[in-house]
Amino acid sequence: MSQPVGMMRRCGSIPHQRADRVAARHHGLITRADVDRVGLTRHQLHERLRAGRWIRVAPGVYRVAGAPVVWQQAVLAAAVAGPASTVASHLTAAAQRGLQDPPLRPHVTVPRRSSARLPIAVVHRSDIPTADRTMIGVIPVTTVARTLIDTSALLPDARLADLADAALVAGKTTMAAIAGALERAARGPGRPGTARLHRVLEAWAGDIRPGSPAEARLLRQLREWGLPDPVRQHRVRGAGGGIIGRLDVAWPSRRVGLEYDSPRWHGPRRWASDEGRHEALRAVGWTLLRADKLGPAARA
Repeated sequence: MSQPVGMMRRCGSIPHQRADRVAARHHGLITRADVDRVGLTRHQLHERLRAGRWIRVAPGVYRVAGAPVVWQQAVLAAAVAGPASTVASHLTAAAQRGLQDPPLRPHVTVPRRSSARLPIAVVHRSDIPTADRTMIGVIPVTTVARTLIDTSALLPDARLADLADAALVAGKTTMAAIAGALERAARGPGRPGTARLHRVLEAWAGDIRPGSPAEARLLRQLREWGLPDPVRQHRVRGAGGGIIGRLDVAWPSRRVGLEYDSPRWHGPRRWASDEGRHEALRAVGWTLLRADKLGPAARA
């Protein structure tokens, strides 16, 4: 027969088990508030610290000794050690989505007028609307759209473009979501970097929807050169009306097409079929250009 709940609480087994379960769900971490909720006393907390079973990582935040040390643990520690509404943000939020490697110290955002001394994190201050917050597991984090806005103040153009392209191609956010987050961010104090983000996103404006980060970079470069917006995935038909080729980007009125030589779609196994298609396109008056990391060049 099981012991009465009250007796088990007096002997301490239930609070200790609850504490271990809480830590297991939170990357090996437990907070002072968790300690109170599970029923451990201050004396029991200090005993665990003195015995080295728990290790203090921030005021009111403890790590279970022997728990795997992963970078998400540092992120959660910074988020729960901060004031109410602290959220993982900036480069850390991007890393949580797999868009880049995690920074050495986690980035968090705290409410603008709050006081936060967090040596374990890079602290930013902003009042982030509820619509721009979400959760990844047990970690509060900014949405991808808000993350792009925040990182626009930290990253150079090329890295910001790579981040935005990767997020949009993978479907982790949308242009509509970014527009909404930009509108909400504009209601607060001026935010450096938003003009750069607008420039980066120009490649995604209009009807053109790049299918990969490489295509987005290509379209962005074409605009920087002052070329008119091309038609993407343009089908070229022969005299009999059949499709003889499809071009990555094209300017049909001038019969000029451009293809991006990606290893996936234009590797050695495709060279023979590619050349036959190119001959057919040239036969109906099209000029083909190719683009790679070195830039566009005429195809002989």
